[in-house]
Amino acid sequence: MSKKILIFDYLKGHDFTSNLRDLTHCASFGEMATLFDVPKTTFSTWNTHNRTSHELVVRTHLRTGIPVHQLILPSDYPLETLHHSLTDSKHASHSVIAETSNEYRTERQTTRIATASDAVVTLSSYSLSNGKLLSTGTLPYAKRIFQSWNLNAASTIEVETHEGRFLVDKSQNDAVSGDYLIDMDGRLSINPIQRLPNKLAVTFGLTRLEVDDNEIKVIGRVAVSLKKQ
Repeated sequence: MSKKILIFDYLKGHDFTSNLRDLTHCASFGEMATLFDVPKTTFSTWNTHNRTSHELVVRTHLRTGIPVHQLILPSDYPLETLHHSLTDSKHASHSVIAETSNEYRTERQTTRIATASDAVVTLSSYSLSNGKLLSTGTLPYAKRIFQSWNLNAASTIEVETHEGRFLVDKSQNDAVSGDYLIDMDGRLSINPIQRLPNKLAVTFGLTRLEVDDNEIKVIGRVAVSLKKQ
C-alpha cells in the first residue's frame, strides 16, 4: 500500500455526544444513558474532557446501521476524501438510517419492558445543587447488583453531585455513623455524621460542628458511593 492511512479529526466532547444523541433520536442524555446502558455521568465526563467513545461508535453502527462517518465526523466533512463505497448511490439515505435507528430502539425498548421486572430496578434520580434537590428523572440499575447492596428500591434514591453519585437509603434516617443526606436550615447537603451522647457531630469540609438532633433533619444514609474519577 503506497498511501498512508491518516488520522481523522474526529468529533470530540459535546460535539460527539450531541451528534450521537441526535442520530439515535434521544430527547436527553438521560434517555441516551438508558439506550446505551451507561451512567449518564459518562457523557458529562466525555464533554468535560473532550473525549470520543470509539466503542460506542462501533456498537451503534453494528446495531443500527448508522454509518460510522456520520457518527464520528463533522456533518460538513468532505465526503470525497472518504472511500467511494461510503458515498455511492447504493448507500443508505438519512431517512432509512433514522428508520433503522428507531426500529432498533423500539425493539430494544419492547425487550426491556418485557424483562424489566427481572433485570433492572428503577430509581428516582436527583441533582444536588445549591442546597436543593432537582429531579433529573429515573435511572435503571441491574437488579443483581442492586440486591448485592441489600437495598430496597422503594426507599432508595440516587443523588448526583460534582463529586459523584450516591445511593441514599431514606429508611435510615436516624443518624449513627456514616455519610448522610441532611437538611439544615432548608439547605440540603451530604455530610459525615457521628453520634455523640445527646449530640450529633457533623463535618462540613474541615469543620466539625456539634448540633442537637432537632437542629438538622436526616433524610437518609448514603449506602453506596460512586465517586467520579
